[in-house]
Amino acid sequence: MQPDPDPSPDASRRRLLRSVAGLAAVGALAGCNEGADGTDGSPTPAETDTPAPSPTPSAPATPSPTVAPTTAPPTAPPTATPTPSPTATVTSTPTEPAVAREFLAHLRAGEFDAAHAMFTPDLASAVTRPTLERYWLGLQAQHGAVRSVGSVETTTDRGSDVALVPVECAQGSARIEVAGAGGGRIGGLWFSGEYSAPEYVDDAAFTERTLTLEPEGCSLPATLTVPAGASGGGTATATATDSGTVPGVVLVHGSGPHDRDETIGPNKPFRDIAQGLATRGVAVLRYEKRTYACDVSRAEWAIDDIVVDDAVHALGVLRDQPEVDPERSAVAGHSLGAACVPRIAERDGRVAGGAVLAGNARPFTEVYPGQVRHIFEVQGGLSAREEQQLAAVTQLMSAVEDGSVADDRPIGPLPGIWWKTFYEYDQVATANRIDADLLFAHGGRDFQIPIDPAMTGWREGIDDADAHRFERYPDLSHLFQPGAEPSLQTEYLFADSVARDLVTDLADWTTGL
Repeated sequence: MQPDPDPSPDASRRRLLRSVAGLAAVGALAGCNEGADGTDGSPTPAETDTPAPSPTPSAPATPSPTVAPTTAPPTAPPTATPTPSPTATVTSTPTEPAVAREFLAHLRAGEFDAAHAMFTPDLASAVTRPTLERYWLGLQAQHGAVRSVGSVETTTDRGSDVALVPVECAQGSARIEVAGAGGGRIGGLWFSGEYSAPEYVDDAAFTERTLTLEPEGCSLPATLTVPAGASGGGTATATATDSGTVPGVVLVHGSGPHDRDETIGPNKPFRDIAQGLATRGVAVLRYEKRTYACDVSRAEWAIDDIVVDDAVHALGVLRDQPEVDPERSAVAGHSLGAACVPRIAERDGRVAGGAVLAGNARPFTEVYPGQVRHIFEVQGGLSAREEQQLAAVTQLMSAVEDGSVADDRPIGPLPGIWWKTFYEYDQVATANRIDADLLFAHGGRDFQIPIDPAMTGWREGIDDADAHRFERYPDLSHLFQPGAEPSLQTEYLFADSVARDLVTDLADWTTGL
């Protein structure tokens, strides 16, 4: 069967955007969320299928593309997005391809009522109509407008026939899997995605070895990625010094309980960066975050306890590696980790450089309400209920600023001490106190930490901004992945890679330290 081209993909996308106006729910925002559940401190939308905004300044939550029916909210990694699996009640019929084609036709036309009506009651309960809309919008945010649907194939999964539907978009491709349940109904749905290394990674150009970091109170499994030419034994290469050593970077996560790859759905941005840099002559140390590797009391969620101190320890371990030039060590943080880069550099006192990747320059209490507003406005404007929710969020942020929030009070999945210590920290003033080269990099599609307030805040706040490097990437998201407007959390259900431009610029900056 030949692909079915969309006669008007732009018109279809406009219909899709209009259809989203009815969404009432807000998913976990700013991503990399620090808690696995709970939204006690956030305003909760009524009659919604997702929780209230989860206030965290980093990458999106980690949804799982294939899980059993569940009502678990898509908050912190590794909490899963509610995408159900086929169950034993799914009855195979010879019409799965036809059902799948009809379902995709409804989605492409923005006919979400009709698409959702094809679900069995169990699936319709687990994946509501607004959720289905967000998934489809996320696909197009990550990969661009849908251009065509390819030939439908079938496979067997747990005794049921499943239709595999390839979808080609303007900037990538995806696969949707649909399980029929008889009578033209759908009993299972997956927006599947698998990680694959980006083309700019050359496996022959580096080696990796496992380490264990031992900061106070926690053991953190880690991976050191080393360029093949680095020896530390006096054999110089194109990127190594006369001693055979190379520059080294420690990667620091966003606010969620991340693994060493900063895994988000099928995406692994820290693996992309580490292996991309090592391909270009830079050693990289990445590690499991404390809140991922250990049981951490919420009373100890101050940013120093769960971010800064461990990063300083990791820098010491990096400099002890024989392949790494200790005079050319750097720290690269993402989102919350990026905002903490100046503090890490100041506490360490030895880094040659700090890379601020999607880091906010303002207090996060000013950033978070804007995240909520973005979600509401991309859904078609602010309703009266949404105005009330936004006002409640703003009131909570005022309570953080005036110090009236108790350390153990949950605000979203985060305790008050996290909010208070992050608010009390002035990242721009700290940057002015350190003696290190800085790189500021930001994506233009980043709705979690919008580019203009962030980059403007850094450039205007740094005393000698011209001595540092500023890079803008108009088409990249918070994870530095290419895509289309509007940027949404659900796009990270679909696999992509950190853009080559970001990795190339980061490597160039690091090797120049």
